[in-house]
Amino acid sequence: MKVFSALAFCFALTGCNVVANLEAVSAAKKAPVLRSDQFQSIAGNGKLLVGVGSNGVIVSSDNNGATWKRTVLPGVSSLIGVVACSDGSWAALDFYRKVWVADPAATKWEARELTTKANPLAITCDSKGQYWVVGSRTTLLSSADKGANWKSQDFGEDAILMSIQFLDADNAIITGEFGILLTTKDGGSSWQQGKKIPNDFFPHAALFTDTRTGWVSGLAGVILHTTDGGNNWVKQPGGVGAPMYALVNHKGEMYALGINGLMLKLAAGEWKLIEGRPAPYLRSGLSLGDKGMLIAGGAGTLQLFSPGAQPAAPAAKKD
Repeated sequence: MKVFSALAFCFALTGCNVVANLEAVSAAKKAPVLRSDQFQSIAGNGKLLVGVGSNGVIVSSDNNGATWKRTVLPGVSSLIGVVACSDGSWAALDFYRKVWVADPAATKWEARELTTKANPLAITCDSKGQYWVVGSRTTLLSSADKGANWKSQDFGEDAILMSIQFLDADNAIITGEFGILLTTKDGGSSWQQGKKIPNDFFPHAALFTDTRTGWVSGLAGVILHTTDGGNNWVKQPGGVGAPMYALVNHKGEMYALGINGLMLKLAAGEWKLIEGRPAPYLRSGLSLGDKGMLIAGGAGTLQLFSPGAQPAAPAAKKD
């Protein structure tokens, strides 16, 4: 009888634990940021921060990342880029040949089909509010009416265009596979082939601070630097021999984010390891000025990093 009572008591305790665990799992699944989230890009419009990722996940914050709201787009989608336009509105790039657009409050997202067979890989918005998308087959798409209609051109090479950045109303730079470098000085009306980055360089990320000064990160963690608009490139020392997927200018200092949660900082012309986070990768970073730098990546990584201080705690509980 005593044995039976003991077993019953043990079962009762186990049952309570099971119920408690199930409730915890259920609550975690309702959190705005989940460990299963794979964030690919973040952006800000001055009032709102937006992060996007795989499986159509969109999160937004109106308090610099202290708390987040979650949206999941309908159907099959994989968001790989997001940008805030000059009017505060949003455009998110879907690998499945769509651009999702939203008002400045990011309350409603609507899909715009991309008229291309190429795979889109990067998006930006110029000072006039035009969308620009680059991707495979050296394809460049542009839209002056928020994605309702698209103009398409390619540059005749079987290569992938990886990045596009507008520096001002007139000047923009595209980088791509096999060292491709394209520039415009007339707001995208025409594009010129620049001198190729040496050794068929494959740029994971590119960042220019003006028309002459820029960086590209490539395979095995190689980071090149130019001070003459891409005519010449110099390999900068340091790094960790691992791919860096994003380059960020935070308060005039350069950072690189990459695989295995690695973070590098450029100091005295050398890239030095400053952080290693428990994440499969870091994919995007955004400077918030004195508030710090928001970083995003795999395993639900969406955190505020303050250089010189201890890393901030996760923005939301994860499953």
